[in-house]
Parts: sequence; structure tokens; C-alpha cells
Amino acid sequence: MDRRTGDGVNEHMRARLLVNRHGKLTSEQWKDMVTEPLAALGLLLLPGIVILGPRLGALLWGGFALVALGALLALGVALALRARRYARAPVHFAVLRAVSSPPFWAFWQPLVFETEAGEPKHFGKRLAPYTRLRRDRQYLVYFLQEASTNVLLSLAPADHPDAALWQPSTHFQRRFEQRR
Repeated sequence: MDRRTGDGVNEHMRARLLVNRHGKLTSEQWKDMVTEPLAALGLLLLPGIVILGPRLGALLWGGFALVALGALLALGVALALRARRYARAPVHFAVLRAVSSPPFWAFWQPLVFETEAGEPKHFGKRLAPYTRLRRDRQYLVYFLQEASTNVLLSLAPADHPDAALWQPSTHFQRRFEQRR
């Protein structure tokens, strides 16, 4: 049961912060990043197997099995490449100010934060549990940078009583440099 502590940081977020502060992804975050394209790939591959399988079967014995095996092999390679990529991905940390916080039902809208220099940081993907953000409040934010967007891993208010526990550890910078 997911109980909120009343301070804006639930148990799941606390656990993620404690792992992310060492420059690591939690096993759930890693699995989510690796398996993210499975739904889209499955939706694309299934019609191809259904359409091409019987046609290849007329020309080739076991055509359906051949197409299915090829699709599974392609899927396995794609997952292995993503697993390797995210196992080595550097976790970034920043203290950011919340600019916008879309409501829960508007999950497609990106979260927008701002750096101290005033640069906007958009988070199109979120692996952190939903947290209601307050505008103009500072947050400790752990994230991954991808080519097209940033991925929010965990966050907590910078003025939280336990904020010192969630600051990057001594291993964070060393791991960041190794993974870059």
C-alpha cells in the first residue's frame, strides 16, 4: 500500500532517491527503460507475423515459424542493446525550480523545471511516482538525458527535512565521470 507521508515524498520516491544518489538506477527504473519499446514493437510485429507468416508458409515450409523466430531475434537484439545502453547511462543531478506541473490526468504534457541560470529543462518521460509539484519551489532532481528529452528518475523538495540524505553521495561524481 502506497501511503503518502504528508511531506510530498512517498516511500517509493524515498527508495528511488536513496539509490539514485549513488549515480545508479533502481532495478525497476532500469527494467522500465529497457522494456519501454516492447509495447510498440509488439503492436508492429504482430500484424507482420500474421500477414507474412502464411504467405511465406506457402513458399517455404515453416514460414510462419521463421518469421516469428526472426521477429523474436530482432526483439532480443534491440532489448540487449537498450540494456547495455542504460546499464552505462550516467545519472544527472540538479537543483531545479518547478515552472509547471500538469495535473495527473494530463500525463502527456512534459514537466518543466528551470535551472538557476533560467534555462528551461523539459522532462518528457517520467519514471518517478507522481508527485504534485508546487510552482517556484526548488527540487532535488535526478534524471537521465536522452537525445530527445530528459527522463525524470526521482525528485524531492530541496527544503525537505531529509534533503541532506538525498544529496549526491561521494561515489556519484566518480560514477558519473566513468559513465560519460
